Amino acid sequence: MLLNKKIPMKYVMGKIKYELILVLLYVIAFEVAHSYFEANALNIPIAIPTIIGTIISLLLAFKSNQAYDRWWEARIIWGSIVNDSRTLVRQVISFYKDPDFSVEASEF
Repeated sequence: MLLNKKIPMKYVMGKIKYELILVLLYVIAFEVAHSYFEANALNIPIAIPTIIGTIISLLLAFKSNQAYDRWWEARIIWGSIVNDSRTLVRQVISFYKDPDFSVEASEF
């Protein structure tokens, strides 16, 4: 539990230092390769990344929606199981004549 409203920068940097170093090394390697090979002549039409980005976003939205639907269905089924078990206990208590059993069943 966080009691302060501000998170110290030292704490944040301690958590992400290895990832930060990895990204920094990746960027340096990419820049060295770019300047060494002089890849300025690389010409990609703008339509290709646009189409790929659209497809990826649609797939991601579909998968998220599908996961939420599965979770919601499991929640409905679990609620149905709980309600059916409560109904069963109520029926057992009301149909059984022994009062000791009714108390024992209600405690279960």
